[in-house]
This record gives sequence, structure tokens and C-alpha cells, in this order.
Amino acid sequence: MSAIALIVLTRAIHVLMGIIWAGSTFLLGLVIMPIAVRYGQEGAGRWVGVIAQRVGPLSGVSALLTILSGIYLFASLHAHDDSMSGLVLKAGAMAALLSLAVGFFVGRPTAINLAKLSEQSSVATTTEIATQLSHRGVQLRRRAALSSGFAVILLGLAVLAMAAFRYVSALA
Repeated sequence: MSAIALIVLTRAIHVLMGIIWAGSTFLLGLVIMPIAVRYGQEGAGRWVGVIAQRVGPLSGVSALLTILSGIYLFASLHAHDDSMSGLVLKAGAMAALLSLAVGFFVGRPTAINLAKLSEQSSVATTTEIATQLSHRGVQLRRRAALSSGFAVILLGLAVLAMAAFRYVSALA
């Protein structure tokens, strides 16, 4: 495979996986998590958990493929680019990496804890235990919503940087 064909293939993977990652992150952070926080006490947490179990791995795999293909593209095409466009591209890449870190180190463990808590709540033996588990669930849902919101902001900045980096030189 020629170098150009490999770059085109890698760019296609980068764009498609980036769309899936950003779309699932935006959906999770802007729609699903606010519903979980607001209606979790009323039983929505169970359905949100089912949705998040599907979206989480999809988002994680697409994020990983986006990052890996982005690293290859950056190393191949922009390794020594110190222009304003290159700086915008680097800032976008950092925002994407930070978004991945927030999702992996905060969002994922919180979602796992919420799933465990949901299982414990369904078999709670006393009202006191159920109340404690409910209070913990509220805290975890808030943490999940906060981390999702932060990931949305970072990934939004990354998407904007990737979309605009080619045109920054024309503005300067």
C-alpha cells in the first residue's frame, strides 16, 4: 500500500471513529446523563445504565481508534508544524486526549460503581440500607454527569480545533 493510500485510509478511520466518539459522548453528556441525574430516583437509572453499557464500550473503542489514527496522521503530516495552524491542531489533540482521560479515569469507574450500586439496591434488605444506597447513587450520578459534561466540553474543543486548524493561518 502506498503512503498516500495509507494516509487516506487512516484519515477515513480518524474521521469516522471521531464522529462516533464525539456523537456518543455528546449524546451521553447532553441527553442521557441529565436524565439519569434528574430521574434516577424514579427508576430511570436502570434504563440509563443499560444505554450507558452499550454506549460506553462503543465510545471507548472509537476514541482509541481516533487517537491512534490521529497520532499517525500527526506524525506523518504535521510533526514539525510550528505554525499557528499547527498549534491549534496540537491544542485540539490535547483536548481530545484529556477528554479520553476524563472518560477512562472518571466516567468509566463511576459507571461501573453505578452498575454495582444498582444491583445492590435491587436486593437491599432494609429501608436504611436502601436509603444509604440511594444517597450514594445520587452522588455517583452527579459525578458521572459532571465528568460527561467535562468530556463534552473538551471533545467539543477538539472537534472545533480539528475543523478549523487549516483556516487559522488565513485569519492571522
